[in-house]
Amino acid sequence: MKKVFLLLAMVCLPLFVSAQTTEKQYYIYNIVTFSGSLKNEGFKVDLDDGKTIEKLKDSKGNKMKFNTPAAALMYLYSLGWELYVNGATTEGAMYGGIGASETTSYWVIRKPCTKEEFEKAVEDGIRK
Repeated sequence: MKKVFLLLAMVCLPLFVSAQTTEKQYYIYNIVTFSGSLKNEGFKVDLDDGKTIEKLKDSKGNKMKFNTPAAALMYLYSLGWELYVNGATTEGAMYGGIGASETTSYWVIRKPCTKEEFEKAVEDGIRK
């Protein structure tokens, strides 16, 4: 009987330990899109922060260019951002039997923040 009770206690103990509540983590999100060419001018990064969509700039206010998307991703990682989702949107049109389409890749990146920073970002993103 003691062995059964001990076995039952060992099985149930982890359930009680994992039942502890943890504080909710908040994130600030940005959407990253690219323009430019790998062969000619390099990639320019557009950053949607929920308020505006602007070219990514360095600390001096200069527009940044990257050799590859990987370079842009590593730069964003160095600033504390993490890749959350990547995807693409496609637009197309047809006129007179001739069609064209354009695909834009994007990343959704996020950075941990406080509840107050999150609430301010939500408020700032609402058009009044």
